[in-house]
Amino acid sequence: MQGIVLALGGGGARALAHIGVLEALADADIPVRGIAGTSVGAEVGAFHAAGVSIQAMKDLSMSLDWIATMRLFTPDFSEGSLSSGKTIYKFLKPYLDDKLIEDQQCGFAAIAADLENGEQVVINSGSLIDAVRASMSFPGLISPARIDGHMLVDGGLVNPVPFDVARNLFGGPVLAVATHGIPERRPFEESGPEWQERLQELIHSSWLQNWPQIGEWLKGFNDPQEKVAVLKNTGFGSVLNQSQLISENMLMQLRQRLTPPDILLMPQVHDIGMLEFYRGKDAVQAGYQATMDVMDSIVELAQ
Repeated sequence: MQGIVLALGGGGARALAHIGVLEALADADIPVRGIAGTSVGAEVGAFHAAGVSIQAMKDLSMSLDWIATMRLFTPDFSEGSLSSGKTIYKFLKPYLDDKLIEDQQCGFAAIAADLENGEQVVINSGSLIDAVRASMSFPGLISPARIDGHMLVDGGLVNPVPFDVARNLFGGPVLAVATHGIPERRPFEESGPEWQERLQELIHSSWLQNWPQIGEWLKGFNDPQEKVAVLKNTGFGSVLNQSQLISENMLMQLRQRLTPPDILLMPQVHDIGMLEFYRGKDAVQAGYQATMDVMDSIVELAQ
């Protein structure tokens, strides 16, 4: 088989579905020749390019509980963001440190956005870990990365699912996986009691005692009046999330008209929150199922 090329999108915890996609392809003995990834899609793609086993990726994704997730974004309020990204870098280091993109057997590219001019930056050479760190620098959450004098932020701002870059760099056929979600109405009540359990766990964790102001802010989510104000579609978080989804979907649709992928997968991960990494098992299963649903078409393309 000639294999396929992957375009893996962002979406925070939803993008863990890419692990399930890789697992399904491996089970069908379909080789992956190249990967272009955005944000967490770049992270999963880099792990695969660096030779990290699918089982190791699954184990890692399912080891993250709510507290471990929040520790990845330890607040230090530096460089205009909640986190400097040092903890993210530390998390990636055992798997990607001292590896160069051009030395990997599987082709790889990470997508980032230049904060100064708004242009897309395709990183397909140099440090693998630096490329991923740049592509994951979500504005306001993780500080920009600096590479070759440029300030780079999350690639989702310019190319949420980089199927056009994947084709330009590695040819085809291109299997694209969109995990950033779709704009939809999701009131607070649909989050269920699990959200409250996670919230209480976070509020009372010893880790959060270092930032009492954040703890007080989180306690506001327990107030029924605050639930309406903050978590309904008119609240800050919902407005920000919906705005991001609208922008990313429009960008993807525009690029799709110009350079469509051969197959576009949209795993059913829309009910997983961007930071709900503790739901890794759900995301991986969704990616696996979405791939198996069209496996006949993928096999035909890969021959």
